[in-house]
Amino acid sequence: MEEKFLAMAKILSFLSIFIAISVRADLLAPNYDSPPNLKIYEIKYPLVLSCNITDGSNDELVWKKNDVDIGEVPELKNRVKIYKAERKISIDRSEARDAGNYSCGVRDETKDFEVIAKVSVRVPSNTGVVEGEKLTITCTVSGTTPTVEWVHDNNTIVTGDRYVLKEHDGVQNAILTLENASLEDKGEYKCVGKNKATGINKIAEASDVTNVRVKGKLAALWPFLGICAEVFILCTIILIYEKRRNKSELEESDTDQNTEQKKKRRNYD
Repeated sequence: MEEKFLAMAKILSFLSIFIAISVRADLLAPNYDSPPNLKIYEIKYPLVLSCNITDGSNDELVWKKNDVDIGEVPELKNRVKIYKAERKISIDRSEARDAGNYSCGVRDETKDFEVIAKVSVRVPSNTGVVEGEKLTITCTVSGTTPTVEWVHDNNTIVTGDRYVLKEHDGVQNAILTLENASLEDKGEYKCVGKNKATGINKIAEASDVTNVRVKGKLAALWPFLGICAEVFILCTIILIYEKRRNKSELEESDTDQNTEQKKKRRNYD
């Protein structure tokens, strides 16, 4: 009997510890966007982290980024606001470097946030290249650990005989180059960016399109020939006008001389 009581006591003790741990685990309720601890923000917009205390106490939360008190983080000074009563912090004009590991803590309880920035991409609206020359398109990418791919005519571009994808600002494949562009290479080129946030809470991939126009090798020659033709026609008109004007002046000169000679003869007579 004593052995049974001891076994039951151990089980009850274990259950009490488990229940206590479970209760303590629910002491803090962070505003995660996705389990287990993901928080997503958009660059240039406020980043808000909150951590409610479920037992209703008025204890003050301790906020940290990468194990440093939030108020001591250099890049966050003058931008972070701590709302003690609302148990949240807000970072104004958020930047890509604001991503990282944050935490809120009270008593012996701590909750971690993995904060990441959504991806955004940008390419020029239009890109021009002359047939036979090298085409280069740069995709400017921001966000946390983004990946980039290129699409042309619904086909994903990979590095091969003609296409070469290069790194830009630490992002792989952000620059697309095409050797010896041909007239068939014209059309829309799409830069597509993704990261860990893509697909969470209906966050779509980021994309931007540039319209590539390929000019023929002789395309630049036609305007030059047109200018030459205009100059030739203008010179011809000027020459014809000058020739006629000179002829008219000679005729008028001859007429004046004849008139003067007639006057002299009459006076002589």
